[in-house]
Amino acid sequence: MDDAAIGTRPVAEVGHDQRGQWVVVLSAAEIAATLDADGRLDGLPFMPEMARFCGMRLRIHRHAEKTCVEGLGLRRMGGTVLLEGARCDGAAHDGCARRCMMFWKEAWLRPVQADAPTPVAGLEQPWPGALKTRDGELYVCQSTALGEATASMSKWSLGHLATDLRRGEITPPRLANVVSRTLLNLARRKLGMDEIDALKGPGTERRRGRLNLQAGEWVRIKPVEQIQATLDANGKNLGLAFEPEMKRYAGGVFQVEFLVDRIIQEETGVMSPLTHTVALRDLVCQGICVKNCPRSNPLYWRESWLERVEAPHAA
Repeated sequence: MDDAAIGTRPVAEVGHDQRGQWVVVLSAAEIAATLDADGRLDGLPFMPEMARFCGMRLRIHRHAEKTCVEGLGLRRMGGTVLLEGARCDGAAHDGCARRCMMFWKEAWLRPVQADAPTPVAGLEQPWPGALKTRDGELYVCQSTALGEATASMSKWSLGHLATDLRRGEITPPRLANVVSRTLLNLARRKLGMDEIDALKGPGTERRRGRLNLQAGEWVRIKPVEQIQATLDANGKNLGLAFEPEMKRYAGGVFQVEFLVDRIIQEETGVMSPLTHTVALRDLVCQGICVKNCPRSNPLYWRESWLERVEAPHAA
């Protein structure tokens, strides 16, 4: 997508200064009127999982004028936000468990005051027409369409971080951390070195684990050395990467939020089954390794990286 196609369409005046603003999701009919024949606006699909939010009042979590895209890196996107509590449940995509935060074009929203009466959700309104979820054997969703709905961005571009700071979407200490980390990683890659906190291993204990964890149980993340033994030379455990950001949680105790048994691959649209893999409550990508990307994807944990523990006692 070229620059002229991103963010030039007239949109609702949602507001651009601060996160936390309240908005109302427009009705199904109003949103449908903004979509093209493929159910998209500026290349971004409106998914069936989003329809249940029509008429609801939600707060802006982050502006999404940039986002990481698997296989493409950080990309630009205009007139788009992420809303608090609006994650995809995979209901229309055969139970995909990625739990992505859904992207919302500002044209699908209108601003409201925090003390305004709560609107009535438009769940009774049937969606006018069908929304595409498959293309033959492949799945179609916002995740798989991000390459088309975004534009390229220079790897040296850091000016957007100043906008994040003005909007309160990054603190000064974290800004310094992200900038220094970005520059250091660029230099390390040029020298053929691994990125900061990247873990690679001998793969001598490559297994997914067999804890058979369930949502609500408590686990401790194993020490780095034990996790490293399960990783191959590419930092993966049987295809699943241990992301650099995950290293900071080693040794911590967390609650299992949900099981990850299948996910749609962003680059291909193929549904891949997973076993013995979970997401932990509140552990989502903070964007530290990707220039403060707002996407907040859940981090996926192999059971071999965890050990079951008793629930912590309340203080």
